[in-house]
Amino acid sequence: MKTLILTNSDALSAPTIKKMVENGSVEGVGILKKSRPQIEPVLKSIGLKEDQILALERRNWVSELSQFIRKNEIEVVWVLTFPWIIPNELFNAVPKGFINFHFGMLPKYKGADPIFWQLKNNEEIGGVTIHLMNDKIDEGLVLMREELRIIPGENYGLHCKRLGEFTSTLTEKLIEKLSNNQNNYLKLDSEIETYESKPSIEDLTIYWNKQTAEEIECLINATNPKYSGANTKLAGFEMRILEVTPVTMQGAIQAEPGQIVHADVVYGLVVACINNEFLRITIAQTGEGFLSGVKLFNLGFLTGHQFTN
Repeated sequence: MKTLILTNSDALSAPTIKKMVENGSVEGVGILKKSRPQIEPVLKSIGLKEDQILALERRNWVSELSQFIRKNEIEVVWVLTFPWIIPNELFNAVPKGFINFHFGMLPKYKGADPIFWQLKNNEEIGGVTIHLMNDKIDEGLVLMREELRIIPGENYGLHCKRLGEFTSTLTEKLIEKLSNNQNNYLKLDSEIETYESKPSIEDLTIYWNKQTAEEIECLINATNPKYSGANTKLAGFEMRILEVTPVTMQGAIQAEPGQIVHADVVYGLVVACINNEFLRITIAQTGEGFLSGVKLFNLGFLTGHQFTN
């Protein structure tokens, strides 16, 4: 089956594309031109030729894609993360339609970046829902829906890596369904439907006086590395935190949420959270680079200094 793949993520799509190249069923891959330096070398390393890679620009991508579909007699288009809304004229251009790989368990987490929201909300189960696309976001008849357990403490990058490998194992089953016109679509429970928009600055910010230590850790995991960490300030300096570790402090400690309660050259910085919980800062990022908690201590951030929103 002649397949075109649209993607904007090498981690989520490369294992699937590699498998499709091996079985000879992928005719081309469409990517955003601005993502070309990152994604094109990966695609070439797994066997795609230069004329099979379409670097799309916003101003003419629909006509360019239509031309490629006609020229190569594309039968189906697989979409593994693609930021632009696909018009109906393209849906009608291929006999098997456009198939979306949504990296969440629909009908929950419709909308933008379901991986972020699942990690932020400390979900135990992630996965992929594969469905026919229509003119509504994350709607359409569902072909497959497969769960992947989220590892406790897993960050965004690690989960994407595992999801990409997991999704590649589903390709043969999906091709068989499409080839045999199997119409055994899955029925989803509409009562658990949720929709999330793209994370805002507020969604990416740590609120020390509101969020528990667990909620802060989940937020940080959800932002690493895609959003370069969770936003905060320390003694007036803007920074992003990429990794923390929960710790237990001995004795009664009176401190405001966000206040550093311990700082040394061994443990770095330990910060108070609400409910008398504590987090050790292990990796942070400032304009000057990536810094460990110990490095932050060496730079002069000491007990009593305050993290703020």
